[in-house]
Amino acid sequence: MEASGDIRILIVEDELIIAEDIRTKLTGLGYNVTGIAMTADEAEQLLESARPDIVMLDILLKGERDGIDLARIIKDHYKIPFIFLTSHADRDTVERARSVLPDGYLLKPFTDKDLFTAIEVAIFRKSAETEKKHEEPTNKILQDCIFIRKDYFLIKIKFDDLMWIRSDGNYLELYCREGKKHLIRSPLKDFLNKLPPDLFLQVHKSYAVNIKHIDAIEYTMISVENKSIPVGRKFIDEIRKTLGVDL
Repeated sequence: MEASGDIRILIVEDELIIAEDIRTKLTGLGYNVTGIAMTADEAEQLLESARPDIVMLDILLKGERDGIDLARIIKDHYKIPFIFLTSHADRDTVERARSVLPDGYLLKPFTDKDLFTAIEVAIFRKSAETEKKHEEPTNKILQDCIFIRKDYFLIKIKFDDLMWIRSDGNYLELYCREGKKHLIRSPLKDFLNKLPPDLFLQVHKSYAVNIKHIDAIEYTMISVENKSIPVGRKFIDEIRKTLGVDL
């Protein structure tokens, strides 16, 4: 598991031991914890000064305002995702939490994997929502990665880690660093439209490669991380143009 970019996270939790445990989990996953607030008032101050990208928010806080009150402020004024944390799963608590449309809900105790998945999905959804509204991505994590669905999870793949793609009928095999491979259902053309055109190049009807990982080129073959990828004749002109080589 690897965190997306420099994601800044604010923890709002009135039990200091629990808050420090969450901080340890988050930093271990690669996130940047901007601070810990124990009350809604402290959280508002940190929302202004630290400008987090996402808030991990305990529902039951000490003081006049609880996490749900704070969630309404976050949604109305800061417009960043928040994930509720709670030890209580009773119907009343869940219904109150649902009323403010949280971006995630974690029941304590939770694992590192639970935490990572909730954050990545919340950030991805917010980014997709922003992109749809403004017709261009404004969250930096979508500039260097793509999310694919695997079972019930969204898996993040950094563009730099994706070395080459092989099409097999209606499915694609995504070959990544460290021997990782993912299988998704998609036509090659549609998937390439989601990738940076200056980074990924189709070289064959069934193959596309990451230009950064090309080791060597010849007329019929491209070597990517010691893997021989066939070159299709109709793609040669585009390869020449993109790479500035004479095959």
